[in-house]
Amino acid sequence: MTPIDLIAAVAVVGGSLLVALGGIGLLRFPDVFTRMHGATKAATIGVVGTTLAAALEAGSPRGVLILLLVVALLFLSGPLGMSLLARAAYHDHETPRSPLTAELPFELPIPEVTGSSRRGGPSYALGVWLFIVWIALFGSVAPNVVIGGIVVAAIVTFAFRRLSPHWPVALAHPVRTAEFLVFFGWQVVRSTWDVVWSLRLDRHLLRPAIIEYPISMTTRSEVTLLMNSISFTPGTVALELHDQLLYVHVLNAHDPAPVIAEINALETRIMAMYGQARQIETG
Repeated sequence: MTPIDLIAAVAVVGGSLLVALGGIGLLRFPDVFTRMHGATKAATIGVVGTTLAAALEAGSPRGVLILLLVVALLFLSGPLGMSLLARAAYHDHETPRSPLTAELPFELPIPEVTGSSRRGGPSYALGVWLFIVWIALFGSVAPNVVIGGIVVAAIVTFAFRRLSPHWPVALAHPVRTAEFLVFFGWQVVRSTWDVVWSLRLDRHLLRPAIIEYPISMTTRSEVTLLMNSISFTPGTVALELHDQLLYVHVLNAHDPAPVIAEINALETRIMAMYGQARQIETG
């Protein structure tokens, strides 16, 4: 067995185990919000693990590109769908909620943001992303496929220029981007273990909470990435953003301070990735 085969085997076993544990969470956790953490988070990360294993074992570049595309789409669509479902349940008074759920407003020092604005014009990163997807779907770099991909990417990028995320700003800071990816990856691994460990608890010992977190981001790209990252991380789901206050459901928050610190660290790294320095007033 080669090292690649060994890594793929571990990814398959680990991903399958997470999917099974997600089913257990669906049965053990007390309400719809907490069940989301078990069923959707563990299952999504489990599918990512098995898909990455398949990508490692794929025998062709086309297979690898398609499988990696599946992983990227899971990151983009899974947290969004989860947040929308959680938001609908949050505003539906008939949705059963654990009586132990606490609403915890949290005050941070007033942040100062430098050099932020809503930028106009097309996002070239969106065009590059669409071109890569086009090539992956066709699995060919024939001239007609390449030309078709360029034309489609250019038309879509121009047509949706006012809605496009401006991710090239982040790409201009590769070190900060790498720091964010490492931090986010570690948070996902650690939080997955925390959710799995919570399965051992009796449902009455869980302390779910809805935390109010004031954000200092000002661009849609940053806010979207922050909310997606929070919702993708097991144990937290971004419910909604209202007047610069982000509401996050936490699976188990006996002490909300560590959760706030993690969200704050995540926000700081995203802002640094976009070239923004944040200074926190301590006085």
